[in-house]
Amino acid sequence: MVRDQRRLAAVVSADVAGYSRLMGLDDSDTLARLKAHRRELIDPKIAEYGGRIVKTIGDGLLLEFPSVVDAVRCAVDVQRGMAERNADVPPEQRIEFRIGINVGDIIIDDDDIFGDGVNVAARVQALAEPGGICTSKVVRDQVLDKLNFTFEDLGAQQVKNIARPVEVYRVDLGSETSKAPRSGRRRWHRLTRAAGWRWLTAGVTIIGIASVAMWAMPRLWKPAAGPAPTVLSVAILPLTSARGDEEAAHLAETLTRNLTTELPHKREFGSVYVVSDSSLSTGAIGTVDTREVGRRLNVRYVLEGDVVRGSAGITVNLRLVDTSTAGQVWAEQDTLPNADVATESSAPLRHLVGRLQTAIIGIEGRRVTAMLLPSLSARELVLRAFELGGTERSVAGLAAAGKLVDEALRLEPDLVPALVLRAAIFNDQGDMDPHLDRGYVAREQDQLTTRAVRLDSNDPAAWNWRGVALANLGRWDAALDANALAIKLDPYHRRWQSFRSDIMVHAGRPAEALKVIDRALALDPSGSETLWDAACSAHLLAGQNEPAIAACEKASGLSNDWSIHVVLAAAYANQGNMTKANAARAEVLRTVPGFTIAQLRDKSPVSPEAEKLAEKYLYEGLRKAGFQEQ
Repeated sequence: MVRDQRRLAAVVSADVAGYSRLMGLDDSDTLARLKAHRRELIDPKIAEYGGRIVKTIGDGLLLEFPSVVDAVRCAVDVQRGMAERNADVPPEQRIEFRIGINVGDIIIDDDDIFGDGVNVAARVQALAEPGGICTSKVVRDQVLDKLNFTFEDLGAQQVKNIARPVEVYRVDLGSETSKAPRSGRRRWHRLTRAAGWRWLTAGVTIIGIASVAMWAMPRLWKPAAGPAPTVLSVAILPLTSARGDEEAAHLAETLTRNLTTELPHKREFGSVYVVSDSSLSTGAIGTVDTREVGRRLNVRYVLEGDVVRGSAGITVNLRLVDTSTAGQVWAEQDTLPNADVATESSAPLRHLVGRLQTAIIGIEGRRVTAMLLPSLSARELVLRAFELGGTERSVAGLAAAGKLVDEALRLEPDLVPALVLRAAIFNDQGDMDPHLDRGYVAREQDQLTTRAVRLDSNDPAAWNWRGVALANLGRWDAALDANALAIKLDPYHRRWQSFRSDIMVHAGRPAEALKVIDRALALDPSGSETLWDAACSAHLLAGQNEPAIAACEKASGLSNDWSIHVVLAAAYANQGNMTKANAARAEVLRTVPGFTIAQLRDKSPVSPEAEKLAEKYLYEGLRKAGFQEQ
């Protein structure tokens, strides 16, 4: 018996996510499929990279590799292979692994191993997503220059039974193609598996790094796993205040209520799902177990914070925590006048809620973008499409986003956010691609938005895009009525206001559109790309070249949409500034080669009144700028 001889080792721990739930459905079938995965994928990969099975340990399998590089490559190959094998399997029947990798001291006991090297790997594994791989910093550092995989820094994580925080990294499985080991490496595998290599005495210099991998196999008596938290889900804890300060406590209570009310407002991709539970009072900052909150309320994030009353108002400290890791993912400090806390309509409060919502959307967007497509739910596909449509503003990017939403609708045909986002993507495709059949776009939008408002008549995004669809059909009054319902349901969202002004421009009512824009800017002086874009067109059709140029320049600074440069070229030409008009025309032709005035006429329907104004101020300006008629 050899006991307590130590060796530096890379340890890989992996858990089979969802296996116990499947065992509850069909024990024999699940066990057979798991054995097939072992036989056809996992065991061959272990052999390919020179690994050996150390032992089975209740709900796990302990493996050893000759290097940390081989351990990482094997883990990546297994996860990629499992993704392929799961591609045609219904989500509720998939077997998926979580894998964690660490390098550290291990204790040898005959053919067994123990120590922090194994323990840390098991804790790192718990932080990985199903189908994913997490590593400690030491693993990342040792393979960074040897492998081409990308590692995402998840920060320092406090894990159970480990005294110091562990710096954790997630492996991007799509960032490199795994290569098979060369014959020379296989010879080295055989040499390093010799008995004399395995049992090194303490203090001997080790050439190379021994690696251990463990794929955990769940016990048959584990309770079935509950449903995964919904996308964009957050629990809002009651904000705290200094003990004994009754006014601050009242403001904290009011702010908590306002955050809970305002955060869920729906957008094109759906809404943030908010859970509020007054029983979760923190009492003191950081005393709530956010992982337990996440498990109990089935949410992905917890929002906690505190308020401090001062002479200028109250200072609000907000912290967003990921319930799977207990790690902070966002924080903000803001000072609000006392009166602004007491009313939901105050601009500072709405802006704070908007920043929080943007933060949650961004974090969730990055999470679903990093996941393998077959593992995404319908709602996650919608959010991934929203992220893609926002970052890839191109014909190809919008087409790819549309395919993601189509898949979401295949999974959930009545998912309103998917219906709404598909209508929005069709609209953007029509704007981006002058060759797209506008009649087809209008018909598709009409069908999608009709279904959306029937399924959820209280969704402001559905009514907004219903208005856009009706405008594309030339039904101006009905379009404005639908848009008015969106504004009534969500009166402080500037996007609905900017769409209203755009509909008015196309209806030949630019002066009224400018009044709507002024109201929207009063709500949010910073404006938005869509708002300044609408102002750009409205000023031009009103014969106001100077304000049109100013609005177009602001819009182009927020978005590189080629249609903004069309209006800008006409305004500059109308003003006689041919140098800048030519520069704007070049920008349009760079994006849409061969663009003509005829294509612009067919781009979207306008009323007869708008057509007369466009002929006078837009088309004539484009002729001066050098655009071809046909």
